[in-house]
Amino acid sequence: MNSLYSYLGYEYRPWDDVEEDNIKTYHECYKHGLRVSMPDAFYNHSPYTLITFEEFVGYVQTVEVFIQG
Repeated sequence: MNSLYSYLGYEYRPWDDVEEDNIKTYHECYKHGLRVSMPDAFYNHSPYTLITFEEFVGYVQTVEVFIQG
């Protein structure tokens, strides 16, 4: 699975679930090859659009605050 964006070692790896009548994108994040638990908003992002780089950076910064705290 290829990453779309990378920031501070975190990789945004969306993948598509292709059905006959639509395509839904699932949003996943990895660091060092391991899946990272992200804020709920990350997973609740629309399955019909990609997360922008700026949004991804915001999610990563949120995760980093919890790790450091």
